[in-house]
Amino acid sequence: DFLFAGDLSRIERQLHHYGSGLNAIPVLTEYRENPDDMYLLRIGYGGVMGAISNITQDGFGPAGFHSYPSTLRIDYYSGDYGPGFFGHAVNTGTYVVNHPEFGWHAFGGNVEHEGDWISVKPLDSARSRVYLASVGLWLTLDAGKFRMVSINPESGDVRIELASATAHTPSARLRIEQPTEPEREGSYEPVKQYKVERQAYVVPLASEDNLVELTNSEE
Repeated sequence: DFLFAGDLSRIERQLHHYGSGLNAIPVLTEYRENPDDMYLLRIGYGGVMGAISNITQDGFGPAGFHSYPSTLRIDYYSGDYGPGFFGHAVNTGTYVVNHPEFGWHAFGGNVEHEGDWISVKPLDSARSRVYLASVGLWLTLDAGKFRMVSINPESGDVRIELASATAHTPSARLRIEQPTEPEREGSYEPVKQYKVERQAYVVPLASEDNLVELTNSEE
């Protein structure tokens, strides 16, 4: 697209053009259905982050990055930046994996070990989506923010710490999905009963101690 829509017009591979952010949507969807395939996570998460990696310090979003070794700079037109950022906005999240070689780590967050629990602090741009690959659990928020998500690998139990209430967010709305085969991990549900609206659990928020516990029905 640089040839007809770039400030520097030439045939060239564009780094993190809008295809990076948009193509990451089906790639990460496929990964959540097949969490043993780390290749899907690597390329999918790279596409998600590529959509924001080109943003300049003063906030300009270019159409892409010029890959010629003699250039290596952004294009000076914004062009198709919007679709790429859309791909990031609807797809960004934190992915927690237990890699057979590297152990527990997170794409988009920081991992902590404490006793029997593995905890992740989401640091992605939205902090409203977390995937626990070891149990195929996809947690998303229609309202509210994740502060910390923890899993006990032995029991499979999950703890969710939500950010404090605000004037505009008195309650969180939590969705629990399991894209992989249900036989693999059982069915997760909150220990405490919450009101359900539009298939999301409504969790009242306080100024602190916003803890939601999930348990696996097969455990």
